[in-house]
Amino acid sequence: MENSWARTFYSELFCRIDETIFEPLYSKKGSRPNTPINVLVGAEVLKGWFGWSDEELCDQVNFNLQVRAALGITRLEEEPFELRTLYNFRARVRVHAEKTGENLFSAVKAQVTDEQLAAHGIAARWQRMDSTQVLSNIATLHRLELAVETVQQIFRSMTAEEQAVWKKELAAYISDRAQRICYRIPASKNEFHLECLGEMVSQMAATLGGKAGRRAARLLESLYERTDEGALRLKPVRAIAASSLQSPHDEEATYREKGGRKYQGYVVGVSETCSPDNPVQLVTDVVVAPNTTDDGALLASTLERQAERGVGIEEVTVDGGFTGPVGEGACRAHEVRMHPTRIRGGQTKAGRFGWEDYEWQLDDNGEAVNVRCPQGQPARLEPSKDKHLVAYFDVASCSACPFFKGPCRTVKKPRGARLYVPRRSVEVARLRQGMRDVDRSVRAVVESTILSIKRGLEASKLPVRGLIRTQMYLSSSAMMVNVRRLHQWIQSLRTPDGVLGLCRRLLDVLSTVSKLFVDHPRKLSPVHTF
Repeated sequence: MENSWARTFYSELFCRIDETIFEPLYSKKGSRPNTPINVLVGAEVLKGWFGWSDEELCDQVNFNLQVRAALGITRLEEEPFELRTLYNFRARVRVHAEKTGENLFSAVKAQVTDEQLAAHGIAARWQRMDSTQVLSNIATLHRLELAVETVQQIFRSMTAEEQAVWKKELAAYISDRAQRICYRIPASKNEFHLECLGEMVSQMAATLGGKAGRRAARLLESLYERTDEGALRLKPVRAIAASSLQSPHDEEATYREKGGRKYQGYVVGVSETCSPDNPVQLVTDVVVAPNTTDDGALLASTLERQAERGVGIEEVTVDGGFTGPVGEGACRAHEVRMHPTRIRGGQTKAGRFGWEDYEWQLDDNGEAVNVRCPQGQPARLEPSKDKHLVAYFDVASCSACPFFKGPCRTVKKPRGARLYVPRRSVEVARLRQGMRDVDRSVRAVVESTILSIKRGLEASKLPVRGLIRTQMYLSSSAMMVNVRRLHQWIQSLRTPDGVLGLCRRLLDVLSTVSKLFVDHPRKLSPVHTF
C-alpha cells in the first residue's frame, strides 16, 4: 500500500487540498458538521479518472482498500458519505460559479498544483500549451427537434400561473417527448411547425421573465430573424451562427468544424511545464470555453490566471493557432516570450522576399523604427496615411541591386524607392525569425498530456453538460495526471539505484556469461550460453 498510487494520491493531492476555498458554500452558523471537503473533492477526481458512475464510485469507496487509503479513510467501519451529499456538493459548486463566476474546482486545482511545484522545485517559467475539442453530453438535434425540446424546457421553467396561460396553446408540443412528437410530423410540415413555434416563442420572449424568458429569447435569436418589414421568419441554415443554441440542456455549448469533424461543445486549453531541468512536468492550468473561442484568447486567459497566482512565466511554446493579435498581445502584456512552431498568416509568394528576410529595429515601445533590406541597405520607417509604415531607400542603390523589380518588395516612386510595410507584417516577421527547431519536439509532448486528461472520454464526449461541470471534470482529470506523474517519479526515487542500477546489473550478467564462454568454451552448452 505504501508503494501504490493510493499513497501518492493521499500525500500529493488529498492532504494538500485547502478546504477553506469551499467555505462560501456552507453556513457560518453553528450546525451539523459537513462531510470533509477533501474527501468529496478526492472522490470527484477518482470518479472522473477511472470513468466510474456515481454508484460505482460509492462501491469503490466502500470496498476498495486502495481507494479508501487514497481518501484518508483508515477504519473499515467508517462510512465516508452518502451519494446525496455528493450531489448537493456539486450543486453548490455550480450555483456558486453561476453567481460569482468563480469555479472552486479550478481554484483548488491551482492551489494544489502551486504547492506541488514549490514542494518539488519544479520550474514553471517555461511552459507549453495546446488546445483540444470536447463534446458536450447532448444529442444532435435538427431545427424542429431543437425548437420543440426548448419550448418544453421553457414551459417547465414557467410559474404555475404562466403555465396555466400557455398550456392549451402549447398542448401539441408538450404532450410527449420531443423526438416522438417530431417523428410523427411529416418532413414537408417541418417549416410550418417551426413558423408556428416561432410566433409563440416571440410572444413568450416578450412577456415572460426569469429563466423561461431568457430561454425563449435565446431560441428566438438562434433560429429566427426579422425582415425589413418586421415580420418573423426562419433563418436560412447557413445563416445560423456557430454560437447559436445547440441544446436546451446545455445552453453554453457551441458548434465548430475542425479537421473535418463536427463538434458541439467546448474547447480546452492545457498548459504544462516543460523546462528540461525539471525532474517531472506538471499540468499548470486548464482553461475551458465555448468552442468558438480562438486559441489566442485561451492563451490570454491562462497567462492572466497564472499571473494572479504568482506563477512567473517567461517563455511559452505553442503552435500556430495561438499566434495572432490576441495571443501575442497577451504575451507582451505579461512580458512572456512566445515560441510558435508555426505562424498564422504572413505567407510570401514564391519568388519574393519574405518579411522575415528583412532586419527590423524596434524602439523601447516595441514599434518598428528602422529596417535593413536583404542586401544590407538601411532605411528609417515612418508612419503612412493608411496606418502602415513606409521606408524610403536610396534610389541609386536600389536601381543597381540585381533584385530590384524582382524579389524585392521596394517600388520606385517619383520621390524615391519606397517600401510599404503593414504593421502586422513586422510582428509576424519577427516571430518567424525567432522560431526554434527545439520547440517542435517540446510542443509535441503536450498532445500526449491532452490524451491523458481526456482518458476517461469515449470519442471525446463528456459525461457532463455545461461549462461549469466541464471545468470541474477536466480540472479533476488534470489533478490526477499530475498525481500519476509524481507517483512514477517518486517510485523511481525509492528504487536504490533506479534504471541505472538495472543497467549495471544487466551488464554484470553479460560480463559474467562472456567470461565463462571465453574461459570454458567447450563446457558450455548452447542453453548455458543463451
